[in-house]
Amino acid sequence: MTPLTALELAEHVVADGFAAQKDALTELYREALANSVSDVLVEVAADDAEPRPVRERALGKIVVQLSSAA
Repeated sequence: MTPLTALELAEHVVADGFAAQKDALTELYREALANSVSDVLVEVAADDAEPRPVRERALGKIVVQLSSAA
């Protein structure tokens, strides 16, 4: 199985929730931080206490920033 792209991962999160993709998200957050994506965005997306729509928006912004860095 090939690793999910950031966009595919975000699509899975929207469909299945954050918990279903926990390991892949952890790796995405590491990659984001290594590529100078806003640490605030990563913190919000990773925070289980944040409302799901807020986390999804943060994740979307992370995907955009990673795509721009590529």
